[in-house]
Amino acid sequence: MIQPDEIIRSSRKTLSLTIDPFGRLIVRAPRSCKEERIFKFIQEKERWILRKQTERQGAGMRLPPENLDGYQFLLLGKTCRIRLIEDKNIAFDSENAIVYLPEKNAKTRLIKWLKENAKRIFTQVTEEKAGQMGTQFHSVAVCSAKSKWGSCSYDNKIRYTFRLIYAPKEVIEYVVIHELAHTKYKNHSPLFWSEVGKYVPDWKEKRKWLKIHGILMEIF
Repeated sequence: MIQPDEIIRSSRKTLSLTIDPFGRLIVRAPRSCKEERIFKFIQEKERWILRKQTERQGAGMRLPPENLDGYQFLLLGKTCRIRLIEDKNIAFDSENAIVYLPEKNAKTRLIKWLKENAKRIFTQVTEEKAGQMGTQFHSVAVCSAKSKWGSCSYDNKIRYTFRLIYAPKEVIEYVVIHELAHTKYKNHSPLFWSEVGKYVPDWKEKRKWLKIHGILMEIF
């Protein structure tokens, strides 16, 4: 029998199950719901739970410790390692995939560096894909959102979470094309997905990658 990692009771009327980015099983239940009903519900959803937990484990990610020295994370889809140094400047050894990070204010400095690179890369890709798609956008901005990889406003201002920089380039390109498609269709209609499919035929696989690697939203 699968055991829940956490049971959250509230005034809700129905049972629900969630697998968090670490593969933990979270049950949300009405206050009056008996444990017998909860465990029966878990048993009914056992195959789904095991499949989702396997996906989460397959992401192979963990949150950073307080001491970042030696921590490994994804950068453009490739595993990079952090090395803390006494120098004042950040350096990136692309050949060996090492980020040399100053010890002082390490996390703050790293986030600033990631945001700067994310803005540069995302702007470049957005301009390139907009040209291919024959569309225009107002601006590109980078934010710290943890709920969305990207968004497009009604006046075509595009925003990306800097955390998208952890993803492989082809996944970044999918998100960019997704947001640019919103400059033409302000919804997720069949016409919208048809537009996305013209440039990313396997967009479902790219979206699946983002869902499986949802833990990336929690890093830094």
